[in-house]
Amino acid sequence: MSLVTLQEILKLHDGAVGAFSTYDLFTAQGIVQGAEEAGFPVILMIGSGPLNKPGNDYVGQLMVQLAKEASVPVCVFLDHAKDYKTNLKAMKLGFSCVMIDGSHLALEENIAITNKVTEAAKLLGISIEAELGALAGVEDGEEVKNAKMTDPAHVEEFLSKTSVDALAVSIGNAHGFYKGEPKLDFARLKAIAEIAKDVPLVLHGGTGLTFEQFARGVQLGIKKINIGTEVKKTFIGAFIETHEKNVSAYDMVEIPQVCKNAVAKMAKEKLEFFAKGWKELV
Repeated sequence: MSLVTLQEILKLHDGAVGAFSTYDLFTAQGIVQGAEEAGFPVILMIGSGPLNKPGNDYVGQLMVQLAKEASVPVCVFLDHAKDYKTNLKAMKLGFSCVMIDGSHLALEENIAITNKVTEAAKLLGISIEAELGALAGVEDGEEVKNAKMTDPAHVEEFLSKTSVDALAVSIGNAHGFYKGEPKLDFARLKAIAEIAKDVPLVLHGGTGLTFEQFARGVQLGIKKINIGTEVKKTFIGAFIETHEKNVSAYDMVEIPQVCKNAVAKMAKEKLEFFAKGWKELV
């Protein structure tokens, strides 16, 4: 049984743990395979949008089962759910961590919805992640046009009035592909980390950031890094490349295996860097 909570998994080494978006059987298998090949823990993540698509409860159930059978610790995580109902759905499916994203709300409203979800999660022994500040960009069909940097002045109040296990921050990171060179506000991150103290910080929007940026982030207190768009790019890129070698085959047997292995390779490389490789760049 390797299903663990976010609180547990973020204590397993002194680096950051990669959280990778899941969409189906093959992305889920690829992510776990990559983690097992690396020998590092992993966070198997699904967004609220994909989870709420018709029939995708089965994807959630599959994620939980894969985690239980994995040879490395796996946290099954609900990403960016803005409502109580979706968080409760993930809890019932057996997820070990949920995220209530009240970043679009006023501070007091964010605190209120976070506490409502936290109350249910804690009763079930499930970890909780929240977010202060908002990330621009598109993630799994949901668009946020206006980014809002995390205000360090709000961090102390938010954390004093909630009991979250991790806090996602906005420091110039964005969902999807970056338009131009991404610029992260590390001074802001440092200020947030000094206030947050023992609460692990989370960096969403990892696709497109440089290894140097990852390393600096981990050095300053980032303990979880989300990778979503790169999972899709890796999978679909492998699918197209393999299909074009024999377009008349319509090979639905071997092509998904190639895609799964491509995702595994990407996840393995990221997990190794987040766990230990970052130390060589700081």
